[in-house]
Amino acid sequence: SGQHLLALINDILDMSKIEAGKMNLKFEPLTVEDVVEDAVRLVRNRADSAGLALELEFPRDLPEVEADYRAVKQVLLNLLSNAIKFTPRGGRVTVRAEARRDPTGERIRISVRDTGIGIAADDLKRLAQPFEQIESQHSKTQQGTGLGLALTKSLVEMHGGALDIQSAPGEGTTVAFSVPVRQGARLEARRGAAA
Repeated sequence: SGQHLLALINDILDMSKIEAGKMNLKFEPLTVEDVVEDAVRLVRNRADSAGLALELEFPRDLPEVEADYRAVKQVLLNLLSNAIKFTPRGGRVTVRAEARRDPTGERIRISVRDTGIGIAADDLKRLAQPFEQIESQHSKTQQGTGLGLALTKSLVEMHGGALDIQSAPGEGTTVAFSVPVRQGARLEARRGAAA
C-alpha cells in the first residue's frame, strides 16, 4: 500500500513539474537495451504472478541514444504496468526496439505490445489526457490516478519524441514511442528560437 501511494504521489508531482515547466531532463548517452532490461526487471514478478509471458525483441546494432535515463525508465514502467494490468492470464507482453530514419534524422522506436482487453477507438482519443481512465468491467478493479499515460506522453515529447497508441477491443494494445538518437541539433534549434 505504501509503494502504491508513493507511486501515485510521484506521478502527481512529476505532472505538476511538467505543467509548471520545472521538469529538467539530464540528457546523456544510454543503451536502450540497458534501460529496457532495468524496467523489465522491476515488473517481471508482477508479470509472472499474473501468468504472463514477457518477451524482449532487440536488434544487435541499436545505436546509443541521448536521453534522460530516469525519464525513459519511467515511460517504460508506465507502459509495462498498463500492459500487465490489462492483459488476462496466459497472455503476452512484448517489448520491441528498432532504429528508424525519417526527415528529422535517426530515431529509436520502442513499442510495448500486449494481448490484453484492448481499447475502443472513441476511448483512445481521451487516453493520454491527465486524470482520464477508461471505464470497463476490468478497469473497475484497477486502481490509479489516470496520470500514467499523460505523464508518459509529456516525458516522450520533452525528448522531441512522439507517442502512438494502436488498439482494438479484444485484440490487445500496442503503445509505441520514438525519440531522436541525438538531442544536440534539436536543443540548438530550440536555443536559437529562444534567443
